[in-house]
Amino acid sequence: MKATPYRLADLGTDLSSRHRASSLRNTIVAAVEAGRAKVCLDFTDVRTVSSSFADELIAVLVVIRGEEWFQKNISVTGMSVDVRQTVLESVDERISAQESQKTV
Repeated sequence: MKATPYRLADLGTDLSSRHRASSLRNTIVAAVEAGRAKVCLDFTDVRTVSSSFADELIAVLVVIRGEEWFQKNISVTGMSVDVRQTVLESVDERISAQESQKTV
């Protein structure tokens, strides 16, 4: 199955809007649910990503849809080391918060 690309640099080289990330996440979920193709998030030429953008775009998908769903339907490419670190930290924080709520 060919992946439908989403070039994030088209939104800007410095991504920081939680609202924009939420809107993009909804578009991505709709594309996957329509059965069109796997989605490829292309971070090429993106210099920075805020933790709130990364949380809203990627971490929410991982927690709500599940890691297996994410791996099956989403691919990620072109991340710089700094962007990758921000995304991984955001996912880790979201998962930790979700697990903390389960134990309360």
